[in-house]
Amino acid sequence: MRADLCLVIDQGSHYCRAMVYDRQGIRLSFGKVTVKTQLTPPNRAEQQPEAVLISLKQASLEAVSKLTRDQRRHLRSAALISQRASMLCWDADNGKPLTPIISWQDQRGRPYIEALMPLASMIRQLTGLYPNAHLPAAKLRWCMEHMTANNPKHRIRGGPLSGWLIKQLLHEQPDLIDGVTAARTMLYSLKDRNWHPELVELFELPSSLLPKVQYSQSHFGTLKIPGLNLPLDFVGSDQAAALFAFGEPSQDNLYIHLGNGGFMNRALTERGLHPQERVLHHLILAAKQPLYSAEATINGAANALDWAFNHCRPESQNIDEWAADYTDPPLFMNMVGGVGSPYWQPLERSCWINESDDPKAQMVAVMESIAFLVYRNLKAMSALPPAKQIIIDGQASQFNSLCQRVADLSGLTVLRYDQHDITALGAAWQTLPNSVRQIEADSTFEPQENPVLEQRYLVWLNTFNDYLKTFNEQED
Repeated sequence: MRADLCLVIDQGSHYCRAMVYDRQGIRLSFGKVTVKTQLTPPNRAEQQPEAVLISLKQASLEAVSKLTRDQRRHLRSAALISQRASMLCWDADNGKPLTPIISWQDQRGRPYIEALMPLASMIRQLTGLYPNAHLPAAKLRWCMEHMTANNPKHRIRGGPLSGWLIKQLLHEQPDLIDGVTAARTMLYSLKDRNWHPELVELFELPSSLLPKVQYSQSHFGTLKIPGLNLPLDFVGSDQAAALFAFGEPSQDNLYIHLGNGGFMNRALTERGLHPQERVLHHLILAAKQPLYSAEATINGAANALDWAFNHCRPESQNIDEWAADYTDPPLFMNMVGGVGSPYWQPLERSCWINESDDPKAQMVAVMESIAFLVYRNLKAMSALPPAKQIIIDGQASQFNSLCQRVADLSGLTVLRYDQHDITALGAAWQTLPNSVRQIEADSTFEPQENPVLEQRYLVWLNTFNDYLKTFNEQED
């Protein structure tokens, strides 16, 4: 029993990855294949389905090929995780893709969302989500109106990417989806734990379109990757799976992941606890006894730093060193990728206020804006019981100056984990029964009194609110 291993297949925005883990969370092998996303201005982002599928199989075979013969004998199960807002449509009979994969970044469905904004309160009450063009519902509506396939509507399936991958990767070729991923579509009722007919009708979708929903930890079928005969016993989405990387998530922790975008999660055991100010409420484990989360989103995290590096062209990336030298940098209006919670502003109009010509000062300002957005969203979660500590990970969290600012503003200890595969680690924990986690934090940041930073935050907040107000007035 203790030697059992699982294969975790992870379909991300930039890579298809596969990893093999044991019950202790030790990664024994790894495979990775790059996948391309085609960006077409002003708002489209697509991937080729067959290229993604081939890349997933290649990554899986690479990971398995690196195991010893004895380790291969102990492979017991597999897990699949994917980007939760990417979607496509496919033929219900043979699984042939009828559209490209429309990536999470894509906003072609925005006109449908704008038309439904008067119903935002009702949608949020049913789904826990604030209407957003990044989510699959509006993209599915667009596909049904623009798809060139001649299939009768009842022979078309559509939904999140993982539904199509299940169809393609399993011998049984089922049309299935896990509840956590389904809950991120804006078509799923948290109360009923299934597709909501009124929402499906609201987006003018055929009732036969969506895959059947089942629990995250259940048997979906058997992988048909060459040389593998593994049961697929867990399917989930990236951010939800990451919360289980170190075991079942604690309600005492605030979990912050600062990848390209940022996500802040507080685990909840009851569906009815709706936090204030338009943060999200969603499912993180679809089970007989489900788990939920209050989630805030920060659209500009590591991708904001990448954007700024390309714009400013500093000679290095020593943000921590610069942060000690530039204690009064300009204020950065962080709208990279639009603005997430609690504002939900889709426009991208990032700029520096009181702009400095010094690229180092500009970079410090961008880093600081991420910490400010974290704190703004922490305030938006104030209806929840106070967190006792912060667990942070992700590419942008590598900067000590950012983590210390988060600690100082929040007044909470920040524990940073340098694990690179948090999502896969969480999927492995949920797939292998009786898994254990004894992973210590790599760095700890204790809060310090920092009145200068607190004052800078207030100035930034007022400036940011005024800056966003100008766009809202223009739209009106």
